[in-house]
Amino acid sequence: SAAAPRPASRWSADGWLLWRDDATTPITSGQPTYGRSQAGAVARYRLAPASGHAPQAHLRVASALQGTREREAALGLSARPLANVPVRVAAELRASERLTGTGLRPAAFAVTELAPQALPLGASAEAYAAAGYVGGRARTAFVDGQLRVDRSVARHEDFDLRAGGGAWGGAQRGSSRLDVGPSASLTFDLGEARGRVAADYRIRVAGDARPASGPALTLSAGF
Repeated sequence: SAAAPRPASRWSADGWLLWRDDATTPITSGQPTYGRSQAGAVARYRLAPASGHAPQAHLRVASALQGTREREAALGLSARPLANVPVRVAAELRASERLTGTGLRPAAFAVTELAPQALPLGASAEAYAAAGYVGGRARTAFVDGQLRVDRSVARHEDFDLRAGGGAWGGAQRGSSRLDVGPSASLTFDLGEARGRVAADYRIRVAGDARPASGPALTLSAGF
């Protein structure tokens, strides 16, 4: 008889690295910053796979790659309040290491989980938005989002090369920015995982946060 299918894993993970050319402005200069070079990873565990509310526990770590090398680890819980609405609400406790010391900071936020949307002429759109509040030292509300519209220019069963444009924005206390610009990405297989390299030229059109306009390179993988 045929072997029973393997149950889907409760575990998933993502990792990322964002590089921006921001070495000319040290974080100690007193100028506001947003979206500097960083690396991070998140691991998730599905608490009730059959539930439409998709409750999860997660562990996330992130580190700045330039400036004072701030680091953060967070442990939290999240779920979709409405099973058919692609918005996840999360609460977490963050351990943040900053120039002024290490401290615990509670946070609550909502984040979209939107599927890519097909557009005319073979294009597609990907959108993401998040908003929430972080307590503790340097408490602040925050909002973050991005929109990417592109189309495939070369495709194979193992990869997809796309070109288009995007918009990236965010704000928190004392710091905000909105960037727009061209974008190209390559998505490819990594065994059972999926990797992506995205190259953008981000032009700051609003806000005064560093880094200035310039190239951005993002490496990411999902497992």
